[in-house]
Amino acid sequence: MGDAKRRKALGLMPTLHPFEVLIDDSGELSFVQQPSGQTERDQLTQALHLSVAVGEQWAQEYRTDYVMAGLPQERLTTREDVEQIPVPTRRRWVGDLAIWPSGVRNPSASDVKVPGTDNTWLHVRTRQHAFENQAWTQLQVPENVEEMLGYLFQHPALQLEGEAVARYRAEQVRGGELTWLPEPPEAQREALDALAREWHGETAQEWADLHAERLNEEPGLSEVPQALRSMFELRKPAPLRSFVAPPFDTVDGLEVFPVEAEQFYSLDGQSWQPYPVPEAAEDDEYGDFNDVETFSATVWSDGRVSWPEDALEAGHAERLRQDLRSYTGAGDPDAWATYAGGVLRSFYDLDDLQAGALPPPRGIRISVPVELYEDLAADEAHAFEAQVIEDELTFDGQTWFDLYEDLPDDLVPAGGS
Repeated sequence: MGDAKRRKALGLMPTLHPFEVLIDDSGELSFVQQPSGQTERDQLTQALHLSVAVGEQWAQEYRTDYVMAGLPQERLTTREDVEQIPVPTRRRWVGDLAIWPSGVRNPSASDVKVPGTDNTWLHVRTRQHAFENQAWTQLQVPENVEEMLGYLFQHPALQLEGEAVARYRAEQVRGGELTWLPEPPEAQREALDALAREWHGETAQEWADLHAERLNEEPGLSEVPQALRSMFELRKPAPLRSFVAPPFDTVDGLEVFPVEAEQFYSLDGQSWQPYPVPEAAEDDEYGDFNDVETFSATVWSDGRVSWPEDALEAGHAERLRQDLRSYTGAGDPDAWATYAGGVLRSFYDLDDLQAGALPPPRGIRISVPVELYEDLAADEAHAFEAQVIEDELTFDGQTWFDLYEDLPDDLVPAGGS
């Protein structure tokens, strides 16, 4: 007997209520299939409304997935660059409302729990999108986290923040009473109350443990504060979703961030002490993409490729040579012109006319990770373009220009940088 059949026989599998729903850009739901029972229908609708991004949040979600799929042809630097990515107006989700037996844990971290229930979850199997009068499709985001984030971290626009809309200070006494200054809009008050209580700790134990954590002390060794005071900033969604500094929550389509420098506690309810501002730490899960050991490879328009002899194991040389030529089009005049023109437009913020006014680059230097081919089988595919980055270029084969600095004035085309 297979594992699934054995679990079902033991009563360890959920009761599934299949659904298919179409979603427009405003978040309106149109069911193609849904549960027959009214209770399950209501639960499904509630969970979907919590899960479906709308407006600017949907645009951010789709564009981030688009970038992580490696689809942009040029580096995205500004908000305008990101906003040039069109956003589909229609979505199609297929999945199940899963009701699990009491005491059995939900096995999928991506499932969404239905509020007010102990064992009912929304499980989405398929997420598709479509533009008007076009077929349903799905972005192929890499399963490998390093590859996925490699695509994302290539784009400076990832560092852009959303516009700040408001700041509200929450003051909560131990035991529950919560006040705001200034008073937030009535439509946001309930959600802000909930997130502030979550930030401070929803139980007496969480209140004490979070306080100790923010003081970098062991739980149980710190005197428990009588009151907490926290500032929250509400921002419009950033152009791209951040995985390094995500919002604490969202309220009414706005991202909510605790302001680290304005978090206070009071041991007596009268005098206030600031929490220490945490130092920026290296992200344990994703690593520091700016701290990768690299070497410089030089690629010439005629197909020549070179790099320091001791930078790469000899057995990987031919593969790197092929990858660099394939990536840049070196040796193929048309392919090289397309690639080099994209580099000029992307790094120097030029339009097609301005880029065409410059002489064609003869060579480009590219940073390549030292461990690019480590633990990679000879015939194993990898996302080369997600792991390398251009550094310099030359128009005459002798003078090199840093791609992260402005072009000299005598080379800047009219209207360029």
